[in-house]
Parts: sequence; C-alpha cells; structure tokens
Amino acid sequence: TMWNEHFGIGIVEFMAAGLVPLAHNSGGPKLDIVLPGCGFLAATADEYSRHINRVLAMSDVDHAAIISRARDHVKSTFSDENFRSVFVEKTRKHLEEFDFMMSQNQS
Repeated sequence: TMWNEHFGIGIVEFMAAGLVPLAHNSGGPKLDIVLPGCGFLAATADEYSRHINRVLAMSDVDHAAIISRARDHVKSTFSDENFRSVFVEKTRKHLEEFDFMMSQNQS
C-alpha cells in the first residue's frame, strides 16, 4: 500500500477475503487495520522482503490462524453493524443536546 494511506479499504477487503495483508507501516493500516497477529506492516524494501518470505514459509496452521484473526478483526471493527452502533453511540449525546436546545428555544 502507499505511504500514509488515510484508511485502506483495499486492505480491509483483502483481510475479509482471506488474504494475509502486508501494508505500509503508516497511516490507517498502522493505526486501525493491521493489528498484531492479523498481518504485517513494513516500511523498507528489506522489511517487505522479510515479511513476504515469512508468509511464503508459514505453516498452513499459522497461515490459517492469521487469516482467522484478520477476518474476525474486520467483522468486529468494520462491519455495517459495528459502524451503526458506534455511530449511534457517538452521536446520541449530541442529538440529545440538540433536542434540549431546540426545546428551550420553543419555550
């Protein structure tokens, strides 16, 4: 992925599809997407090379474990359900304040 990518929907889709992600160690992939045990982050050619070799040499069991963790992370963090519940949680207070202000203006 590119340096300092703001989010990285492609990475999320790779993870959901069962691929082991290898993303640049910056921006959204570093902050929110590729958690420890869910894939790899790299910033230099040597780091990318080392991680690619690691993935290619990985046992089927280890490969399946990373894929499982990555898919679980994607489902729990980036699903429509999670977005909806976090959005409601974060906006509820503001909507209640807005309703209160509107009721005060009508009095």
